[in-house]
Amino acid sequence: MLSILVAIIGLGLLIVLHEGGHFLVARLCGMRVERFSIGFGPTLLGFEHKGTTFQIAPIPLGGFVQITGMNPNEEFDRNDPMVYPNRPRWMRMATILAGPAANYLTAFVLTLFVLLTFGMPSKTQKIVEPVAGRPAAVAGLKTGDVLVSANGQSVDADHPITDVIQASQGKPVAIKVMREGKPLSFDVAAENKAGVYQVGIQIGPIDERTPIGVGGAVKEAVVYPYYASVGILEGLYGMVRGKVHADLSGPIGITKQIAKAASRGAVDFLGILILLSVYLGLFNLLPVPALDGGRAMFLAIESISRKKVNPKIEAAVHTAGFVLLLGVLAIVSFKDIFGKG
Repeated sequence: MLSILVAIIGLGLLIVLHEGGHFLVARLCGMRVERFSIGFGPTLLGFEHKGTTFQIAPIPLGGFVQITGMNPNEEFDRNDPMVYPNRPRWMRMATILAGPAANYLTAFVLTLFVLLTFGMPSKTQKIVEPVAGRPAAVAGLKTGDVLVSANGQSVDADHPITDVIQASQGKPVAIKVMREGKPLSFDVAAENKAGVYQVGIQIGPIDERTPIGVGGAVKEAVVYPYYASVGILEGLYGMVRGKVHADLSGPIGITKQIAKAASRGAVDFLGILILLSVYLGLFNLLPVPALDGGRAMFLAIESISRKKVNPKIEAAVHTAGFVLLLGVLAIVSFKDIFGKG
């Protein structure tokens, strides 16, 4: 129960920081912010400060910052210099991008903290969790098994076991591990998931870590969000092409994963928050209507064409995107609650 509470707080913190980025830059750019909400729907708890209502709402699907005039169909005083459309274009773009930027900054700060506090992770990897019913679990691999080799090839962070599994093309893979100091071997036949061969394991570094200096830690903390983003984009591209099995999770599934990480310790908990912060920042940068990237796309069109986009058209596009996103969230949340089927 405690791990679930910690997970909810962690996920809520990422949302607060994202919306806080929008809020802070909007205020710095002289925009009127009417509402800062965690969750959607009517106010459960809230207070007003300097003209902004800060609230917690009952539908935990994210949050929003309501900036006067940002909704294309919104009624507002066209002569008010503090409304969103009347601020310079660069200020509007900065406000839109501030949320994702806050997530990337969060990932950098948390990574730096973990490295300076706990040290660099080992390149040796272990099985964090074998997925129940999948080949690895059926073969007998367990949480905590330290990966040694696959088909005679040494495996670690630089030589991932996934490469060996993919090269097997479905033939049994001889996986050697260390379990409580004893060497064990397992023959695992990979499953074909849309052209990608998998055995159903989540892997991560072993608990041993080595100290790192401030300079090295800063360098690693700077490059991690970049490489994590590249990996995420490659995965999305693979899903679009049908070469990677889509396994999406909604807020409930994500909370469960955070709770599992929290139960394993502070490093795993902070590690998943770092990755989720990158996910949240990158996802919001995608040029999808209703997301920050979608709004930035319309602003870019306006900048290039030097003409205002028809507010009714923009509002309709964002509304359609929002409804689509809600539909996807409903589907993945149903899967999270009732199983993957």
